[in-house]
Amino acid sequence: MRYLQVVAQDRIAQGVGDFLLFRFYEDDRLLREATAAELRRLKVLGKTYLKCAWFNVGEGEERHLRIFSQNLSGDGTAKTVRLHFHDGAQIAYKAAAHDQDNDGRLEVILSSDVDNDGHSNRTDRSRVTALVKQYLQINW
Repeated sequence: MRYLQVVAQDRIAQGVGDFLLFRFYEDDRLLREATAAELRRLKVLGKTYLKCAWFNVGEGEERHLRIFSQNLSGDGTAKTVRLHFHDGAQIAYKAAAHDQDNDGRLEVILSSDVDNDGHSNRTDRSRVTALVKQYLQINW
């Protein structure tokens, strides 16, 4: 399984993520870190992820997001994209988006309070939708 790991760090101790790492994995084997060209394309995904307030104090990497697709259709497009917000080895919470009829639209968005504001609402679903759409634009 291929997945993108996103790590946000609060390196200047301001209470917000200010540094991002993007790593590409296959079956828990690091393929590469994002190149400079990829970083430009991942900028929007990074900004959206920072709004989730899921970051590490200092240079830690325990808190991170893993994004991966499943149930590829015959044309290679994903029917499901999952987001796992990790705290160390444990998954703290999950979200997912489903394209049930392979028309390129996400019909079902499942999310909890992904932006950590104490409410599971439309904003959380919008963040999940944005992260998924940005992830689907990545060329592996």
